[in-house]
Amino acid sequence: MDAVTYSLKINNSDSGRYYADIRTFADEVFAESGESLQPITENYTWYLKEYGLEEIRETEEYILELLSFGVLWRNYASTALAAKTAPYITLARMSEWRKKHQRMKPYIDFARGVLFTLFLLPYNKKYEDLPVPRLEDIDHVCKWFEATGEFREQALRFIRWRAYWGTLNETELFNIFLSIRKFTDWFIQRSAEVLGKYTGNVDGFLRRSEKKYRWREDRIQCSRSRLEYHLNMVGAELMNRAFRREYSETKKRIVLLPGCMRAHANSECKAVKVKEGLICGDCTPACNVNRLRHMGLKKNFDVYIIPHASDLSLWSPRKGREKAGIIATACATTLVEGGWELKRYDVPAQCVLLDCSGCKKHWHADGIPTGFNIPEFKRILNLTYLSKT
Repeated sequence: MDAVTYSLKINNSDSGRYYADIRTFADEVFAESGESLQPITENYTWYLKEYGLEEIRETEEYILELLSFGVLWRNYASTALAAKTAPYITLARMSEWRKKHQRMKPYIDFARGVLFTLFLLPYNKKYEDLPVPRLEDIDHVCKWFEATGEFREQALRFIRWRAYWGTLNETELFNIFLSIRKFTDWFIQRSAEVLGKYTGNVDGFLRRSEKKYRWREDRIQCSRSRLEYHLNMVGAELMNRAFRREYSETKKRIVLLPGCMRAHANSECKAVKVKEGLICGDCTPACNVNRLRHMGLKKNFDVYIIPHASDLSLWSPRKGREKAGIIATACATTLVEGGWELKRYDVPAQCVLLDCSGCKKHWHADGIPTGFNIPEFKRILNLTYLSKT
């Protein structure tokens, strides 16, 4: 069956080639950032240390934040700035309510879909050439990002960058935004060359489904551009590198899987509901979730099925509970946001990208059982502090 949007499998092969490509490309992105973005991150980390704002993180994570700002500003700033009046606080709270109150989620999502179209997504011409951002524009766009629920984690990080930018003069700001823009331009062209073969169906999907998602709460999630797929692909790799040390120091491992990996729909699946999500009921040997459950029994890791937009704070460290390393998987439109959310809850995490998207709720009328690259999963599972991989 053809992939809905992206696929890490090309020419009927497995996704091993993709992981070789993404690691090489992540190296290239990091090297390319050396003269443009890394001097900005060095000054930023000095500011964070000077004012004791946070424990300094890995450079890869700061590079990803700046690249994300460049891409998301390019894709959404004109729309966000056109949304002059909207119930921003209510929408932001609703995105949290749907995580805390799963039974109410369908009703909350319906209301969010209506509010999105009425307030957050006014008609606007496609982005052409916005000027260098003004700080007050960044404030507004961050408010819009948080209200969507799709970019909350990015907004939290951009807000801190904005506080630092507020300490600089106009010339310094101009040079920073010019560097971000030039790097983003390079990334747009180079990512298409390297990763475009994995995202060939995205543009066709967007053309076919434009009207379908008009009033839905997943409109933004399912309308991501190819550029955003590329951003999240390289973002997942950079994020794994940034989080690797803390993850590799954990002994207990937990694997979080999306519902679309199940062989059966909800009505037929025998998974048992628990506070953290669902535990496989061993009903179908061919189910990808069941296969991982059996692997977990042998290799000593737990497997949970969690729905999209789950409350990831459930996995935060607690007194009397061993700190666990989380391996999470999701499709390319949501994986980075989830990884940053786990980071905010102090959860040591790594991620494995689904080979394709296919869930019935968001992507495909009948649903396509999904999976991921098992050798890549095993590599991450076996990471230790002394590992060279």
